[in-house]
Amino acid sequence: MTSNRLSARKSRMKRQQHVDDLTAEAERLRRENEAMRAAVGGAAEQGRALERENRVLAAHARQLCAALMLRNSQLRLLGAVAGVTLDVPGVPDHLVQLYGGLGLGLQMQMPASAMPLSPPTPPPPPDLELPLEIQMLLQNDDAVGMLEF
Repeated sequence: MTSNRLSARKSRMKRQQHVDDLTAEAERLRRENEAMRAAVGGAAEQGRALERENRVLAAHARQLCAALMLRNSQLRLLGAVAGVTLDVPGVPDHLVQLYGGLGLGLQMQMPASAMPLSPPTPPPPPDLELPLEIQMLLQNDDAVGMLEF
């Protein structure tokens, strides 16, 4: 009889130990799962932030490409009007294919207030002597009155 009680007691202790082990493992797995969810959530948020930044940079690159193409065409036109030979390099094909300037899709996505009317005008190099007509076209409106005739 004592042997039977002892055996039942060992069995209960063994079963309790097994339940405790399973409970501890379940808790460990729960904590590990929470840590993984947090890591995945952080990585997903970082990915979304990078996508937003990439869209902003791509839009800026398209604006710069369009501004470059606009300025090049303006310089060619001004050179032709003034009869001055200007060596204006073209925009490389890979940049035009990659950025293509401001397309209709971008214009629809951007509000009108966010799109620049014209890019800022850099001053001409000091060693380049341009005709007065071209100098006037390249100057800001405030500076036109200061040119000497």
